[in-house]
Amino acid sequence: MLLMNRLLVLGLLFSLALAGPCGQRPYTLETEEGLLGGEEMSYDGEVLVFEGRACLEREGLYLEAPAIRYLEAEGSFQAEGLRGVAEGWQVEAEALWGKALEGVRLSRGRLRAQVARLRLETPLQGEGVLLESPAYRVRAAEATFTREEARLKGFLATPCPCGEDVRLRMEEATFLVATGELRGEAALGLWGLEIPLGEATANANRRPDLRSPLVLASSDTGGWTVGLQDFPLPQPGEEIGRWERRFTLLATGLGSPQEALRLGLREGRVGAAFQLGYAPGVWVWAEDLFLGYSPSPPDADTPRLEARYAPTFRLEGLTLRPFLRYAETGRSQGLTLGLEGGYRHTFQEGPLALTLRPEALLALYPFAGYDPYLAVGGGVELAYREGDLALRAAYAGRLEPLTPTPPFTYENRDEFQRLRLEGTLGPWSLGYTLENPLGNRLDRLEGGYRDEALGNFRLAYVRGSLEEVRLAYAMPLPDRACCQALWLAPEVGLNGEGLTRLGLTFRLYDGCFAYEVRWQNVLRGQYDEATGQSLTFGLSLR
Repeated sequence: MLLMNRLLVLGLLFSLALAGPCGQRPYTLETEEGLLGGEEMSYDGEVLVFEGRACLEREGLYLEAPAIRYLEAEGSFQAEGLRGVAEGWQVEAEALWGKALEGVRLSRGRLRAQVARLRLETPLQGEGVLLESPAYRVRAAEATFTREEARLKGFLATPCPCGEDVRLRMEEATFLVATGELRGEAALGLWGLEIPLGEATANANRRPDLRSPLVLASSDTGGWTVGLQDFPLPQPGEEIGRWERRFTLLATGLGSPQEALRLGLREGRVGAAFQLGYAPGVWVWAEDLFLGYSPSPPDADTPRLEARYAPTFRLEGLTLRPFLRYAETGRSQGLTLGLEGGYRHTFQEGPLALTLRPEALLALYPFAGYDPYLAVGGGVELAYREGDLALRAAYAGRLEPLTPTPPFTYENRDEFQRLRLEGTLGPWSLGYTLENPLGNRLDRLEGGYRDEALGNFRLAYVRGSLEEVRLAYAMPLPDRACCQALWLAPEVGLNGEGLTRLGLTFRLYDGCFAYEVRWQNVLRGQYDEATGQSLTFGLSLR
């Protein structure tokens, strides 16, 4: 009875002293793990039972449960069905046994975590952690949680929806909750390989930009391209997938008279490349400066020698790009002084939006004797969107008022006109495009229907140098939760004389990658459209 009176007095004193939610309960008790409280309290031997919005509170931790039992001799707790907040994380737990939560679910913003066991220490100590973010699935053997960060041991993260063919492994990682940044000594796993990266970072809110550097493709001009393009060479501290240093080794035109070997190395906006065989040359660039030399150019418009300085300046919607260039080609040589600029602005009023985009380029040729070159144009777009209805009208065009052929192709901006009208209503769409009405006129009328279960259907009538009807279909993209899937997108064109084109894109999805094969055969092209077959292989992260 004396112990009961002492507990009631202590509870009253603490309820008056503390202003937190738990401190406002009628009955409270200070324990080593924080303030314990409830609207009702009973005592059974050495077990103190708090019921009616029972709670446990300390700095950085607040838990509620229907009832919390406190074993005074052991200083431990028993409870089920707990909810609350721990170090800024929303908490749901199946049970509280002793001084640890079990079956814990944590959430904070777009982050979700499951923790097998979370010990109520300072800081909180977790075991068996599974974390899901917009970019990664993460597991860790142990974790220490504070409001600002989590320290993870036995860390492994993967961007794959199923499996771990691509994985980031760290013995110990620091996770900054506010930014989603992960830091640590890392190794990148690809299938059964482990590639040491040293000190590295990742962002749990941003999918890594992992593209396959392997190239295997054939073109409609003949020949195969095989090799590595933009192969990453990681440096300490860089973010996974955002490596600045890249290496290129490509064999192009294999099996044709245009066989060549291209090698290159770049780091950010600095790099160099050279080519052996067909159209040999060497090229170097650093920020806005470019230098190039080719002893045997492939045509009269490709420079034998080129030096260029072209910085870019941006101010809100205005972009200016002055350039100073010296070049020698098979038909022209000399200095070019030019300025290219554009402006973009959108007026928005309710569902209506009007976008203006004027642009111009002026080139002068001091000491070379060529006439100035001017290209002016731009575009205007009017859009309306409300509910399932969307309408859009857009015009873009360009004129060359002084001369249609500048001495160098670098600044050449061909004349064109394009009008586009389109509308969508729910899954249905209809669009009309008119290109170059005063030249190689091309009309295209296209309708489409999109259904999440059936896929995307398109039917188009195209009239240019020939008339053709094009039919295309694309299967619905598989859900990321589906670990194995096939995807097809066939296309066919035909007219009164038979087939004009054939195409097929095939993808195989596994738990981590999409393997793609794209084949196209243009039998009859519009105007100067290249005819022939092309085949491309691709590999991308799901």
